[in-house]
Amino acid sequence: MSLAAPCSPSPLTLTVRKLVDADLNHQIATSTSASPSSASPTLHRTAFADLRQSWASLHGLGHSSLGKGVSFSHSLSSCLGPCKSYCPAGGSRRGPSRVFPERKRPAKLDIPDSARLASSTKVEQFIQNSEATSNAQNVSVHQYGTELYAVASKQGRKELMEDFYTASTHLSGDAKQAFFGVFDGHGGKHAAEFAANNLGRHVSAIINDVDSNPCVEDAMRTAYRNADIEFLNQHVSSGACAVSVLVKEGEMIVANAGDCKAVLCRDGKAESLSICHRASNQTERQRVEDLGGIVECCHGIWRVQGTLAVTKSLGDASLKRWISAEPASKRMVITQEYEFLILASDGLWDKMSDQEAVDCVRKVLNEAEDNMDVDVMTPTSNIQSSENHVSSILLPIQHEDHSLQASGVKQKACNELIRIACQRGNRDDITVMIVPVDVFALS
Repeated sequence: MSLAAPCSPSPLTLTVRKLVDADLNHQIATSTSASPSSASPTLHRTAFADLRQSWASLHGLGHSSLGKGVSFSHSLSSCLGPCKSYCPAGGSRRGPSRVFPERKRPAKLDIPDSARLASSTKVEQFIQNSEATSNAQNVSVHQYGTELYAVASKQGRKELMEDFYTASTHLSGDAKQAFFGVFDGHGGKHAAEFAANNLGRHVSAIINDVDSNPCVEDAMRTAYRNADIEFLNQHVSSGACAVSVLVKEGEMIVANAGDCKAVLCRDGKAESLSICHRASNQTERQRVEDLGGIVECCHGIWRVQGTLAVTKSLGDASLKRWISAEPASKRMVITQEYEFLILASDGLWDKMSDQEAVDCVRKVLNEAEDNMDVDVMTPTSNIQSSENHVSSILLPIQHEDHSLQASGVKQKACNELIRIACQRGNRDDITVMIVPVDVFALS
């Protein structure tokens, strides 16, 4: 369908518009002294009558012929365009209204595939660069100058770091006795910080009073409960998941409350030593419901009373009726086939399986061991002479500080676990500790 080109207004239209402008100016000058409510509609009728007369005289028509066919108001509207009607106070607004043409949605932008690919590549590159910067700045490695353990932590998107750890070696002066723990706080850092500073004290106090070995697991559970009661008495609102291991007399007692976990590497195979106390666990969910609690799924995550995703923790005073601090525990005799133990918060285990974590650590440790096994030969001053030849005895350089190198290797393994977890999308606080438990085995 073709569209007609716009035309300039006719002389008739210009004349009518001049008449209307003159009349409106007259109305404004006359009505400035009166309020809108007191203005008389007679003025409007007079103005329209004058316009009606002017319109008829221009067309050479009488007043009677104007009532036929098209009405005067419609003819005036077509010439002058839409106008606003005056509405006295309390009256209704009627009259011709402006009709806007229907607006249509603009056509979609046609973005070339090459531009889409370039934009996507830039976004991915930005994410990788930001993650690399974050890893370099936020990974805090804590080391102990022996072969006993290594730990690494990385703060997530929270304003404050809520992960803490503890490591106590040579307990009671015994090199074969130690206590390690990782604590993941929620709702604040206070519970996790308290556990890191005080749980070991409660464990030592209980364990030293135990005369018979079969009571060690009960003593560990008692230590957790006592630490929980002491923290609740401080009336601080926060909670913490915990995982710990006590090494004593060639045995280790592993305990956990919440979703922090301990995984053992036994001859290259991963073995979980913890129970994940989450509301998604059917057994834990039933336990909470038997206590009168409500467990519901919120946005795909099971939560106790619609708030907490774990069913066991230290602290959480407002939910203590359903949230227990009593840990799951496991007692094991350490043998030479036990290679190392990984203690970590859920920031790691949500992104890596047990076997993946074990394989990653073993790969780093084995690569370092292969490098250390390469003997660097150097000539000594012990030279043997003979008539036919002179030969020098080549002896390997002895590394004076093996423990420092071993500690650095374990730190590298911790950092590698954190790097992989963050690469897979972890944004939570994460803490990883590696303990080579074979060094605690009784010879």
